[in-house]
Order: sequence, then C-alpha cells, then structure tokens
Amino acid sequence: MSTSQGPQEKNFNTELAEIIDRCSSSLSFDDVTRLNAIRLELLRRYIDRQAKNIRTETWDKIYPLLKPFLEGPEPIKSAPPCIGGTYRRHPELVEMKSEQKVLLDEFAIFSDAEKKKIIKHFAAALETPAAPTKYSSLNHDENALMGNFLALTKEQQDEMLAELTQQATAEVRRQRKELF
Repeated sequence: MSTSQGPQEKNFNTELAEIIDRCSSSLSFDDVTRLNAIRLELLRRYIDRQAKNIRTETWDKIYPLLKPFLEGPEPIKSAPPCIGGTYRRHPELVEMKSEQKVLLDEFAIFSDAEKKKIIKHFAAALETPAAPTKYSSLNHDENALMGNFLALTKEQQDEMLAELTQQATAEVRRQRKELF
C-alpha cells in the first residue's frame, strides 16, 4: 500500500477496496463498528469507494479484521528435526543429579558404535569394573555407563563429563551440518 500526503494517511487503492468488499460478506458492519469504534457511515464510504485515503488510526483498527483476507491461511509448520532422544519423564530420572541427566542427554546423541566406545572409555578410568546400575527407566547401555560413572570419584566424574560434553558438542555440530 503506498502512502500519500505523509505518514498520517494511507492511499485507499482498488486492491484495498476489493479486500474490504470480500470481507464485507464475512463480517457484519455492526460487528466491525462495535468492536473497533469506527463509524458505520465511514465504513460504507470505504466499501463504496467514496473515500480516497484512510487515516492511520482507522487502518490500525480495521487491519486485524482484514489480515486473514490479506495473507491467506497460515502455512503448516513441521516440527524442527530433533537430535538425540526425546524427553523422558520417569520418577527415577527426576531424582537423578544434574550430572547424571547431562550424561544421559549427551550419551543419547551418539550412534550405537560410539556409545560402546564411550562405555569402554569410562570403564578404563576405573581400577576394577563397575556393575551396571539397575534403573528400570534406562536401557542396558545407559545402565552400564551410569554404573561406570557413579563408580568414579567426583573429580573423575567432572573430568570425564567435561570431555564427553566436548565430544557431544562436536557431534551435534556435525549432525546439524548434515541436516541443513
């Protein structure tokens, strides 16, 4: 829509008149005037194309009603692609420490072959093999990883988790490049 005579008025061209004409079959004048405090005779002048310009305040009141006719239906947006597993809610998972939750989230990003390497890497940091945990909400590999993680000292846990975070960050970046 082109402006005429400055920023306070909009040019009332034929395209706008046609849009208002199309809307008039779907919207009642009484509803428009009641909802937007626009005089009925002013609306009739716009529809009958007797008015050449429309004030900005009036346009701002009418535009929300005309918007569906101007833009058409909203396109259906597909969900963005997800990297890693979906969110799981289980009482066992809720009770875990933050480090354990981060460990599981990062572990879920990797392929099965990489997961096996990560489990072996965590086990190699231990002097004696650790028994897997028995969380019902975790699968076999996750329980094996969690058992190794919990058997580590706090310092080792922090170090191993920081290392895994770097690997997971690199893996997510690689996967994103493949997506886009």
